[in-house]
Amino acid sequence: MMRFLLLAMALAAGATAAQPPAGALVGGAADGTAALAARAQAGESGAAYRLGLMYRNGTGVPRDAARAAHWIVIAAQAQLPAAMFTLSNMLAAGEGGTQDAAGARRWLEAAAAVGYPAALQQLALTEPDPRQAELLMRQAAHALQHRGLEG
Repeated sequence: MMRFLLLAMALAAGATAAQPPAGALVGGAADGTAALAARAQAGESGAAYRLGLMYRNGTGVPRDAARAAHWIVIAAQAQLPAAMFTLSNMLAAGEGGTQDAAGARRWLEAAAAVGYPAALQQLALTEPDPRQAELLMRQAAHALQHRGLEG
């Protein structure tokens, strides 16, 4: 459980992007990155999320919080739980856009509603009611046990 807490804390950072960033593709990107970008532009939510993470972390492309937010927003709007959770943390921190605590909470609750373990745990850590916090932690633990079954 401590490892999961550390993971959730490490993911806590923030952002939004309403418009596609100018030059969403990096010139001279590797073929794999270009193919991923093409799939993301075609509407594949998993590809959009992975591309967003690449820009967020500077993995194979220059670090760019606005581009990261753009792609992660697309994936979150497609109901990809990991993207919903990541977007929540980006919004909370103002990463890639304006800080938005209310938006961060909405995306966090949306990710928790579909059983995303990290979102359930983060809600539990901020829940003032100890009984509700315990329930959320139990739900997170249960979701972790069944995570491999999601595909």
